[in-house]
Amino acid sequence: MKTIGILGNFRKPEIWELIPNLVGWLLEQGQQVAITNRLTGPSFTPPSQVAVYPASTLVKHVDLMLSIGGDGTLLSTIRVIGKAKVPILGIHMGGLGFLAEVKVTDIYAAIQQVLDDKYELEDRMILAVDLQHEGNLRTYYVVNDLVVNRGSSPRLLATQVEISGRHLNDYFSDGLIVATPTGSTAYSLAAGGPIVVPTLEALTVTPICPHSLSARPIVVPSSDKIVIRFEPEQEGIGITLDGQIKFEVDSAAVVTARKAGWSVQMVKLPDSDYYRVLRTKMGWSGEATGVRM
Repeated sequence: MKTIGILGNFRKPEIWELIPNLVGWLLEQGQQVAITNRLTGPSFTPPSQVAVYPASTLVKHVDLMLSIGGDGTLLSTIRVIGKAKVPILGIHMGGLGFLAEVKVTDIYAAIQQVLDDKYELEDRMILAVDLQHEGNLRTYYVVNDLVVNRGSSPRLLATQVEISGRHLNDYFSDGLIVATPTGSTAYSLAAGGPIVVPTLEALTVTPICPHSLSARPIVVPSSDKIVIRFEPEQEGIGITLDGQIKFEVDSAAVVTARKAGWSVQMVKLPDSDYYRVLRTKMGWSGEATGVRM
């Protein structure tokens, strides 16, 4: 018996149709169920045997977490789980997700495979972002990417990038993206960065609209520390973490990106195929005609 936790995007109307049926089915399978209080209310009153917790404490009571919504929901779920070694099964409602690979129409079959122990766990790298600003040091943890940008300024952002104590380049651009392999298919890809298989140990640095044709993305080992400094007298510099946390700093700030000392565990089912996801999401044909092997 497992205690299965459920986090989900309560803003999606269709989730309120799914949750009562899903909870009932899990109970019928003899599983214990715990859900976030965001998934209760007038649309769903859980049975008495279902535990209800705030999202911040739910993770302490479960063996497996279901994240229902999409990639954004999954990113939020990972931040909630933090350093706890609770595996996550991502279910997407709508378009195909890179992170949440299971379609909601396949949710019961997918969970049954987990209950039957027909799955593997895949570690995904977490990026630690150290921000020195106004005499304080604060560390944030992200799954996809760190983005520094010119914020509200109409001028290009001038940055100096150092890799493990060695000068990489001075960039004049709209900003820079430091991405994990998981995040390589997010903003970094849109900015011209490479696709990196999620299980690789690497980080990418991708300039956004650089004012130089020679400025190109670079892939570095995950053991490296990437330090970003700013030219003086730049104000309103934007920092964005996983596309969800945003704030501004001034040019005295120093940003360091490094591999965190822990990772997140994603449930991988037997039919999971990252390359198939790429072909579908990217619109690749996936087949070569007239080629003899």
